[in-house]
Amino acid sequence: MTETSPETRVQRPKPKLVRVVITRDNMSAMMAVSDPEHLGGEVTLDDVREEIVRAGVTHGIDWDAIKRVLDQRLYDVPTKIATGTPPRRGKDAAFEYAFEPETQHTPEESGDGRIDYRSINFIQNVREGTVLVRKIPPGDGEDGCGVDGRLIPGIRGRDFNFRQGKNTRVEPDGLSLVAAASGAIVFTRGTVSVNDVTRIEGDVDMSIGNINCIGSVRVVGDVRPGFTLNVGGNLEVGGNVADCTIRCEGNILIKGGAYGKGEGMIKADGDVLVKYAEGVNIISGNDVLVGDELLNCQVTAAERIIVRARKGKIIGGESNAGREIRVATAGNDAGTATILRVGYDAELMREYRCTGAEIARIEKDLARIRATLLTMYRLQAEGLLDPQRAEALGRLEEFVAAAPGELERLADVRYRLEERLREVAGAQIIVQDRLYHGVSAHFGVIYREFTDIHKRCKVTLEEGKVVISEYRPDRDG
Repeated sequence: MTETSPETRVQRPKPKLVRVVITRDNMSAMMAVSDPEHLGGEVTLDDVREEIVRAGVTHGIDWDAIKRVLDQRLYDVPTKIATGTPPRRGKDAAFEYAFEPETQHTPEESGDGRIDYRSINFIQNVREGTVLVRKIPPGDGEDGCGVDGRLIPGIRGRDFNFRQGKNTRVEPDGLSLVAAASGAIVFTRGTVSVNDVTRIEGDVDMSIGNINCIGSVRVVGDVRPGFTLNVGGNLEVGGNVADCTIRCEGNILIKGGAYGKGEGMIKADGDVLVKYAEGVNIISGNDVLVGDELLNCQVTAAERIIVRARKGKIIGGESNAGREIRVATAGNDAGTATILRVGYDAELMREYRCTGAEIARIEKDLARIRATLLTMYRLQAEGLLDPQRAEALGRLEEFVAAAPGELERLADVRYRLEERLREVAGAQIIVQDRLYHGVSAHFGVIYREFTDIHKRCKVTLEEGKVVISEYRPDRDG
């Protein structure tokens, strides 16, 4: 049998007592110390310094964590010993409106607390070339630094495009939206348009007939029963409307009242503003703003129902709002059944929780895989990594490389869901004077019927229960 001479024997590399590995995202450095009793030798702080230099770690070193590992002899325990400085996201782009959004129109209030809707100049006219919206560009953010000292560029804030409607154009610098024609501004769900204005000097009656108009319409008089108005812009009615059908892609202002026997419909993609309403069906893609009272109406608003008068009332019918109902008096002393409903989006909450659970799962897997990688890197350095494990190492490295991008995507989804949930979570019913028996408050499928009279109260959903508390104008707005 031929013996191999000492000179020809393969010398295995001396196993390292200290290993330092930088993670793929360059935001952490992990250290593991092997038990010197098993491998022979002694681990000192100088050994750690030498390995840190070899690994290229220069930023965010946690010397306290390193000393704790050595002092407590935390052998074969992966420990984070350096943390990078993450880049900061800049401010998101924002928009400044050069006109007054219709939702901010405030009518004059008379001495007796009534709201004068005739004082509102609802249709805002502009000339071609007028700046409508200015954009403030997103910020660049602040640079970060990886544990190896390399600069990580700051994250630019989210950019948003103009929601460009009809007869508008974006200037070459991309920072201004201007009117491409003269006409009336229509502002609906963040989209700005400019439409022609059709003016009707009298009533909508047999002399005028039904109206179909792609622009905005101003009716000086009333809209008589049985007529239909399809309006592509804003609609302003100087008088009353009765048992008619109105569909509007913009906002609706009725300076008088709306009344009927439950026939017909008043529907707007934007806001509906009306002095008073009785026995009508109102649907709004945003807010319903009422001057005096709602009597036996079916009202649905994606955002808010606000009765502005100090003596304003909601009596009878159903009032459904996504975010808020605000009124002086709800119901009456006769106990007329009055339903007030504000939204709780259970599907939105489920999606938010699922996204959070997915983030937690990936982060947990990432922490476990990084610990496994440390062990495999050590085996690789010692020449003990077989082909099967080498293949597994490649798959784990791919996961670690892809995980930050997926986490960023999910974090963005969660952020957007969170913004929407904040709106839903604040759903409330505010009764500034008196809430009578016969009123029921609904939050999704949860509701409460009131059998007593409550003064100056706020109704909210807390931990699955409808709760009534004192209304404080200085605190609750």
